[in-house]
Amino acid sequence: MAVSGIATQNLSQATSDIAQQQFGLLISQISTQLINSTSAETQQHIEQALAALASGGRKDRCYVFLFDEQLTTMSNTHEWTAPGITSFKAELQNIDIAAMPWFFEQMRNQGQVVVDDVKQLPPAAIGFQQELTREGIQAMMAVGMYLEHRLMGFVGCDLVQRQHHWSAEDIQQMQLVADMISNTIARHRTETRLRQVEAELRLANEQLLALAHQDSLTQVANRRALDKSLKDELQRASRMGRELTLFMVDIDHFKQLNDTYGHRLGDSVLADVAEILATQFRRSGELVARYGGDEFVVISPLVDAATAQTLAAAVLYRVRALSYPEGAQITVSIGVYQCIPQAPVGADNLLQEVDAAVYQAKLTGRNQVVFVAN
Repeated sequence: MAVSGIATQNLSQATSDIAQQQFGLLISQISTQLINSTSAETQQHIEQALAALASGGRKDRCYVFLFDEQLTTMSNTHEWTAPGITSFKAELQNIDIAAMPWFFEQMRNQGQVVVDDVKQLPPAAIGFQQELTREGIQAMMAVGMYLEHRLMGFVGCDLVQRQHHWSAEDIQQMQLVADMISNTIARHRTETRLRQVEAELRLANEQLLALAHQDSLTQVANRRALDKSLKDELQRASRMGRELTLFMVDIDHFKQLNDTYGHRLGDSVLADVAEILATQFRRSGELVARYGGDEFVVISPLVDAATAQTLAAAVLYRVRALSYPEGAQITVSIGVYQCIPQAPVGADNLLQEVDAAVYQAKLTGRNQVVFVAN
């Protein structure tokens, strides 16, 4: 009998060793998958890890719960169930931690909750016990998952058919799986935050670039942006042999306006004229820019002479319609220069030509358009 007992004990130990080796090999394979998984693949690999935790029919249900940032609710995010075992994942979303204070305190203070027999839970665990009974659970175990030493959730398992005395080996295996899963979730969260930071950085750079090319008062392009755009459009029009039109808009008697009504009204007028131009010239390739103190330049490719004069007349009309409490009457003089540019004509040449046109408009009475074509 003694020999038989020793043999049985040795056989049991050998069986346990083999099961442990098989579990270790399986976990090693899943760990490799989790390390290399993308966000889209992680769900499947975590569920495979939970299935490995339940290998050999030792558990009926394995799952992952994650807490929210404030540690006020928890949700069942991943689950594996044995054949014939009911899934409760859909129901266990945004569960108020206050409904099960004993469970949460145990998890937060001990990092684990181990229940061999639900009926033996203390009176303080009544809410937790009622939930386990509702789900038909007779024994369960859960171990915490941590991110930077902060509790983020837990991995757990249930037994529906029976009570069970959980061994140190059971807890160790579950902790191993919990660490694997928490590391994977942490990695994906870090990657997500990194992508968000990169997106925010790109947006900030784009905004800085826009500000570097934008007039702060009028919100249209500044002289730097004008110079670059005019150079590009000039090269394009010259290469393709097509028309390029420049408008120069000069606010009439602007110095007198500032002297009479103050710079606050002057700034309002500049902003209003800029808005009129920005809404009038919106076709692809068009650019509205503040050229100087009270002057604006508009680049307009591929517009014919009749359309250019119609657009300029519309600007005249809309500016005259501006109304201010101070009673100021606002008009503008507009020069329009249109050509098919050819080398060696440069951007400075075009600006000189349109400047001459607006000068002619002011010289002959202001509040009018002078159109020049070459």
